[in-house]
Amino acid sequence: MAEQRDERLGRRRLHLRLRFLAGESTGSYVTRLAARNHLPMEDMLRSMGIGPMLPVEPQYTEMYLSRYARERLANLAGYTVAEMQRRLVGLRDEFLMSDGDKDDWEWPWDARAGYIVQACSLCAAQRGTRSPAWLILPDPWHVCLRHHRWTDNSRSTQHPYIDLSNLKDVVRAQQRLNRLGRDLGPAARWVFADACSILVRSGYLEDPARTEEWAALAKQLGEQRVRPLAQLSRLSLLTRDLAWLEVRRLYGELGQADYRKWLERATRRHGFTFARPLTEWHSQHQPLSRGVPELFSDQPPPSNVVRRATGHELPSCLAAVEDLSCLPWVRLPNTMDRLFL
Repeated sequence: MAEQRDERLGRRRLHLRLRFLAGESTGSYVTRLAARNHLPMEDMLRSMGIGPMLPVEPQYTEMYLSRYARERLANLAGYTVAEMQRRLVGLRDEFLMSDGDKDDWEWPWDARAGYIVQACSLCAAQRGTRSPAWLILPDPWHVCLRHHRWTDNSRSTQHPYIDLSNLKDVVRAQQRLNRLGRDLGPAARWVFADACSILVRSGYLEDPARTEEWAALAKQLGEQRVRPLAQLSRLSLLTRDLAWLEVRRLYGELGQADYRKWLERATRRHGFTFARPLTEWHSQHQPLSRGVPELFSDQPPPSNVVRRATGHELPSCLAAVEDLSCLPWVRLPNTMDRLFL
């Protein structure tokens, strides 16, 4: 006989509510909500429906819910489903389990999209938790600008974060990327993905241990973990320069003179090693006869309109740069194994 849901459970909110962490994974939020209310995880899960009563380890993968379990979790948390979807990316419709699944949750071996990245522990403490919290992000790192900390998808307990107090270039680079994200809207991810691809093709700082500035940190934490810090400043500058051309192109305001001058200026700014990938990107981003200014509005145009004009799909919130770049060199600088680091 198939297991049946207990419809009496999960209809009323728990006694203690929980503050959200920006970018938090569903699995992290569920485990924090249970701990906040001194509730065994098994009891928490029973209130959300039926499924495997396995150990919950949000540091390794994301938790995916059925439509039924999402509604029950919203009830338990004391928020509307719409608010939960807005705050927790993993609860959006595109990440829900299939309606035909017999269970109401699952913990796959690997997240379907995005990377599990440790949250800044100081931010988590301000929201009522002293245990590690975990984010689900499209890139395998996160910069906390409030506390100047870098966290990533490493599982190191000895070095759970990297202090950026003396790495001001990294902080400035992230601030620059944030500004570009606000200015370009969804197009920012396309531009960032192309900048990552150009950086990989150029071979810039492929080995941070060879750079005196980063050698000591690379020796302590490993070259693979330090590489994105060493590259973020250049990556943000590349993104800024690509964005200058792309925003004018998408608005339909890019003239031929500005288009031609851009390549010479960008190559001079970044150096000869970037000449070939910049030239290829430039050739694929010629002025549009008609821009897509609607892309920057509160209600972006349909995907088919964007695709015809730009060659891009509107990006999913967890889409990896490998899926977004129009260039052939798509390995993210620092792609790390998502587990057991």
